[in-house]
Amino acid sequence: MKCCSCKNTELEPSELEHGLLAASCPKCKGALLPLMNYRFWSEHSHEISDIHTELAEEAAGAKQCPKCSGMMTKYRIGVNTQNRLELCSHCDEVWLDAGEWDLVKTLDLHKKLSSVFTEAWQRNIRRQKEKSSMHAHFSKIIGESDFSKVEAFKEWVDAHPKRSDIKHFINTKFD
Repeated sequence: MKCCSCKNTELEPSELEHGLLAASCPKCKGALLPLMNYRFWSEHSHEISDIHTELAEEAAGAKQCPKCSGMMTKYRIGVNTQNRLELCSHCDEVWLDAGEWDLVKTLDLHKKLSSVFTEAWQRNIRRQKEKSSMHAHFSKIIGESDFSKVEAFKEWVDAHPKRSDIKHFINTKFD
């Protein structure tokens, strides 16, 4: 199989962790990880090695699966990183660019990697990004000090048993 990043380099057998088998590119250091191998390793292993590479930068462009040549789908890992993991849903294989396995470990996702590829995970990331964007937007408009007061008030209202009455009162105009 050829590397989906380098295109011409043959992938070689490797271990990302003790007992976690993958096919790695000796040139770009990317790795094709069968999720079947990952699931077995995740269920039976509790040891991970130290992080030993620089954290990954997201590689641009779409990738083709080294096995079936189908297009791989990109999945966001988390809110605070631009990295995306590529998955071939046909072959159930994940492409990890150089350093992405260490990034997965840094984010403490090494025991729940399969979850990254679920709709629920991706929806949660979108919600978190939307919330962060809204906070930044209103903080800029209102000012940081006043925004923190408004945010505390909103949390109080949202937790109050009579929140609908409070919201109704706030929206009522007394001209």
